[in-house]
Amino acid sequence: MAEQEARTIRVAAVQMESENGRVEANLERATRFVDQAAEKGARLIILPEFMPTGYVYTTAIWEGAETKQGPTVVWLRENAKRLGVWIGTSFLEAEGEDFFNTFVLTGPDGQEAGRVRKQTSALFESFFVKGDAGSHVIGTEFGKVGVGICYENQLAYIPSMMCEHAVDLLLMPHSAPTPSTSILVSRKNADDFNRGLKELASHYAGVLGVPAVMINKSGRWQTPVPGLPFLQQDSAFPGLSTICDSDGTVKAQMGDEEGLIVEDVTLDPSRKTGRMPPCYGRWAVKNRIPIPAPQVIEALGKTWYALSRERKKRARQISAGRSR
Repeated sequence: MAEQEARTIRVAAVQMESENGRVEANLERATRFVDQAAEKGARLIILPEFMPTGYVYTTAIWEGAETKQGPTVVWLRENAKRLGVWIGTSFLEAEGEDFFNTFVLTGPDGQEAGRVRKQTSALFESFFVKGDAGSHVIGTEFGKVGVGICYENQLAYIPSMMCEHAVDLLLMPHSAPTPSTSILVSRKNADDFNRGLKELASHYAGVLGVPAVMINKSGRWQTPVPGLPFLQQDSAFPGLSTICDSDGTVKAQMGDEEGLIVEDVTLDPSRKTGRMPPCYGRWAVKNRIPIPAPQVIEALGKTWYALSRERKKRARQISAGRSR
């Protein structure tokens, strides 16, 4: 789509709780929120990362996996058409012998506009989900939509990719809990993490000159870390979902409650900076990841994932539509 004059679109960020592995229940819960967003005039409705899947650092996460055209994609297509809006979220996709974190955006015609797979699985996610490099831009009738999935937005390649493709709007679906304090994570580290999350959308809107929408979950979060019981995670999702306009203005921001925000944002080509955003080595923003040496954890996770026979078996069963 050629860039023309400035235009507006009403967007909604849905901040909700997800129950681990209960795909149908989570989709039913989400239906109430997308209905409310549509009633408020939203044309683009975005839900959190792994909204239908839940979030857990064990093989139990595979219980929430789906086929490429499974319940979540069917739900997205049916509700987008029913409401005449654009809807997007990510789910755990099983394809062949692998599991992917896949974001899908569907349009008012009930068709899939595009999908983006998370390229870099965060920390302990890497034990259970495979990263997949690919396009992070989806073409729509209202412009080019960039998608950065949670942890990716902390990494230097996302702002570079968004600038290179001159996106018109940036979506950042998250499933980001506050890190539990432990021998590795201090209270200050956890607070700094939340502060960075709170400022993330405004940072991207400012450096790119496009609207940015950060969507996160709410509710309690508890999960063990495999083989490391002293790192048992028992915390909560801080929410902080945010809608920022292309001039960097924060139009709306939530606390940790469940609900949604709806705002008009302006897609204005004249506001795009066109400048490659500053980066900090591997990071897109000053490093706020509270766990030391995340690359080491990610490397160990990739190795475990690659060697896991159970992963291959489970993924084949699910992607073929067979019972577990």
